[in-house]
Amino acid sequence: MTSKRCKIHYRRLRRDNNQFPDMTLHKAIDNALKRKIEGELLNENVSLRIAPVPNSPDYNRFVNNYFVFDNVIFGDLCLFSPGQMQALIQISVDPTHPTLEEVMKALEIAESKAPDGHEYLNGISYWMVIDDHFYQIQHVSIQSKAMEEYFTWLLRDKTNIIGQNEYVELQAEFDREQIGGDLGDISSIEIGGLIPETTLPSGTSIAPQDSDGIVEFETRESLGEKIAASWAKARKIIEDIFGEVETEKLIASMPADAALDVRVNIGYRATKRKFNKEFMGNLAAGLRNAPDGELRVRGKNGEIKGDDARLSTDMTIRKMSSTSSLLELDHALEQMLEVHRRFLHDGKIVD
Repeated sequence: MTSKRCKIHYRRLRRDNNQFPDMTLHKAIDNALKRKIEGELLNENVSLRIAPVPNSPDYNRFVNNYFVFDNVIFGDLCLFSPGQMQALIQISVDPTHPTLEEVMKALEIAESKAPDGHEYLNGISYWMVIDDHFYQIQHVSIQSKAMEEYFTWLLRDKTNIIGQNEYVELQAEFDREQIGGDLGDISSIEIGGLIPETTLPSGTSIAPQDSDGIVEFETRESLGEKIAASWAKARKIIEDIFGEVETEKLIASMPADAALDVRVNIGYRATKRKFNKEFMGNLAAGLRNAPDGELRVRGKNGEIKGDDARLSTDMTIRKMSSTSSLLELDHALEQMLEVHRRFLHDGKIVD
């Protein structure tokens, strides 16, 4: 049987801001699937599980296959756009073309509608919840943010399992093999490409930093790549990455005389330095939905550690057939459970 190498991403339900009630994520989803809507159970009618995609009114998401165990729920999440056509390319030579040159210049592209009673899927993602732990094999169109939106819709808007002011946030965890036991071993957290650093303009005040935060910072200037940038422009760059709420938290946590290394180092240069756990937690929250491979850790020696600082691992999972893009559900579940066992055994996560 043909297999495929898949990255399994880890997240955990965030609870430190009281945005979720006192029940596990597993229990909340299980309760939601048992709810009756207009006399029908959600777990017996897939049409009741179809949710609109925020800011994309032509698209819908839904849980199709799922399995519920004692403290485990496994399933898939599908994305589709009703009535959408599928683009096809013609790769065989069309004998009606007069010359080979015309044939080789470009391939013919056409569109085809799905058969009656069917819709083309734009993507499918596989996920598993154990208590508050969350694992996902992502699709480029269905990443962790999509899961947050869908679970929030399911638990709050569709079934009222959680309150109207509550929501699902799936917190990323840093890989302890890359971060290390001492947060002081981190030189910087690097995001994407290079952006010039900036400093707080004179006369601008920020909230004082807690004494347990990051200490003994010194400002730093980049040689050979200094580019003039206003504070407003730099702030906009950070807001595009973190959002307004997390940006406010990061700016508030900075020492008054520190330079924000917007260029990619969301960290501070210092003689003696240490990231506190709250700062790292806020950083993991703000960057939880950054693209895969865009978040890396640089150690004291300047060496980049790993391909992404957020906790994940690669596993081999069987496909439905050699030409299929679909995974065997039983084997995907088996491999996700194995990842959970390893993470617990290695101390990367705790119950």
